This record gives sequence, C-alpha cells and structure tokens, in this order.
Amino acid sequence: MAIPLGDVAFPLYGGGSTAAVTDQLRLRLLHFGGTTIDERWGGHDFTAPHWRVYLNLDAGAAGCCAAGDALFLAGHLYVIPAWLPWSGRCRGRVRHINGLLDLPSLPRDRVARACTRILRLAGPGQPLAEGWLALGVALMAADGPSAIQTARGYALAYEAVAAAFVQLGRAADALLAPPGDQRLADVLAWTERHLAQPLSVASLAHTAGCSQAELARRFQAGLGTAPGRWLRERRLAKAADLLRSTTRDLEDIACACGYRERSRFSKAFAALMGCGPATWRRRQG
Repeated sequence: MAIPLGDVAFPLYGGGSTAAVTDQLRLRLLHFGGTTIDERWGGHDFTAPHWRVYLNLDAGAAGCCAAGDALFLAGHLYVIPAWLPWSGRCRGRVRHINGLLDLPSLPRDRVARACTRILRLAGPGQPLAEGWLALGVALMAADGPSAIQTARGYALAYEAVAAAFVQLGRAADALLAPPGDQRLADVLAWTERHLAQPLSVASLAHTAGCSQAELARRFQAGLGTAPGRWLRERRLAKAADLLRSTTRDLEDIACACGYRERSRFSKAFAALMGCGPATWRRRQG
C-alpha cells in the first residue's frame, strides 16, 4: 500500500530540529522517549486526538478497550489509534518507551470508524520493534536527541504508521484522502500554522481561493468531514498537546488555539474529549 506523506514539520520532543516532506497525508512526531510507569498509570481514560506507539521493556501493563484487552508484552510494539476510548492498567514498575504522533488530515469520524482496537505491530527481534527499542533506550539516557536520532525518530514514526495501516487492511483505505487536491492540502497546512488566529470557514475559503460551498465539497471529498468540524478538531488537538507537554495555564492555551474565552474553550474541549481540560491534563499526566 502506498502511504502518501505530508508537508508538515516534525519536532522531536516538541522542539528543536525539524524536517518536512510533501504530499497528502501529513504526520507530526510530538514525542519520542521513555519513562517508568507503575500502578498510578492504570485506571485512567487516555482517549486523545493523537496516535500512541508503545513498547515496554517489562511485562505488567495492558490497554483495555471495547474490542478487548491488549497485554503489552515485553519487547512488543503496539499502536493505539487516535480517538480510541481506552484505559490502562499496570502492575509493578514497567520501563515504558512511547511515541506520540499527530496525523492532522485524518478526521475523528473516519479514524473512529476504521480503528476500533489496539494493534500489535511487531515483536522482539523484528526490525521495527528493535528500532523503537534501541532509540527509546538511547533517548532515556540522553538529555535530548541528536540530529541522527531525530531523523531516525521520523523514520520509525513513518514505519509505525505504515505497519498500522497495513494491519488495518481495507479499513485503512477510508482513512486516506484521495491524492491530487493540492488546494486542499495547502489550506490544511496553512490552517495548522495559524490556529491561534480567530479562523472561520470563510477565512479558510478565502485562503483556498474558492467559495465556502466549494471548500465544503473539497473537504467532504478529501476528508469526509465539514471544514468547521475539522477546524474545531485541530484546535482542540493542539490544545491537548499543550495540556500534555506544558504547564501553561488554561487561558493561555485557549488563546493559543484560537479561543478568546476560556469558558468557550472548556465547553468545546469537554464536548469532544468527554471531560474538561484540567481533568484531561491530570489523567494524561
């Protein structure tokens, strides 16, 4: 299966070196590293707009969702799709390597329909699992990634997404926007760079150089969703990343994501994520 990639920067650890490629499906690597988890990791709802890749060095952790529990076996690589309602459980102390990926052009509805379970991507001795293991262990022992480690992180993120799509089979076809609509790709990339502004469907249509009706047709054909709905999801996906990776207060995060009122931001976040931003931040921590 050909996996088209997108025109977006991929900051490892949320900053530093960046790289970009061009085509339709865009991917951002938000985090690649490791920590040790224990019983405090269990029992929380981890539903999020981001894709997670996990590899544990020890047994004792599991992910639970409606399709069934996934035991995170030591040395095995797993991907948890965005928007999948799931919770974790952990027994004892488990060394935990993780990556957090953002795929901006995959709307929530399409992902939720196609991705209903936790996927096992590779086992011990297989190149993909060994690659994540080696880089994760190296990053756990370092202050920050080198240029080579950053490039390797991008490559491993792409490989994990490709492996997940191959495992999803025909369901993955519905996730991918049809190729060739460069105007749509351009407006998606432009929007990602300007989420702090008070954007509207009218401003997106102006940027695309078309009417709002034409923009709606392009979004429906390419993403299977409406432009206003996609814009709201992207604002709140950015908010989720800031809640997870920074200590910025809620007013500051709301403003950075295009919301001028904290109350409006909190209401929109709770409607999409199932809880308010402060509660969601505690659960992710």
